[in-house]
Amino acid sequence: MRLHARTMPVQRASNAIRAELGRLQDEYDLTDVEMLRVLIEHQQSITKYMLRAERHPDDPDRKADKK
Repeated sequence: MRLHARTMPVQRASNAIRAELGRLQDEYDLTDVEMLRVLIEHQQSITKYMLRAERHPDDPDRKADKK
């Protein structure tokens, strides 16, 4: 089976992120739930801008829920 050219770089990045997240969780002595909270907040920030771009492709800086 032939892998897509992006498969291996994505897997390497995933492994690196996982290792770094573990290090940060240890450094800040976060519980699993606290760490999950941090990750969810980060995802919310990213998806906010993705949603804006999807809803307003000609004006991605416009808030998603404004008319």
